[in-house]
Amino acid sequence: MLWLYVAAAGAGALLGLLWLRVIAVLVGSVVLVTATVAFMTVRQFPLLEVVVNVLMLLATLQFSYLVALMLPAARTRAASHDPVDASTRRM
Repeated sequence: MLWLYVAAAGAGALLGLLWLRVIAVLVGSVVLVTATVAFMTVRQFPLLEVVVNVLMLLATLQFSYLVALMLPAARTRAASHDPVDASTRRM
């Protein structure tokens, strides 16, 4: 099961770093849910455990997507922030 969480976090980070949009995240979510349900059905996990794992995997995917999406923006914002010198400051 740990490999599913690592795959979800890696896929979310990759989608975020490539600046892919909502459609790509939705497709990734559908693939992740399908793979999880298929894997857990074969292994005969209880229904509640399947639902909890699916929700946790989706949260992992989407959180890692958002973090990776914000990382490049934060770095460029910090690099482009120039201090305002006294001659251009308004009173």
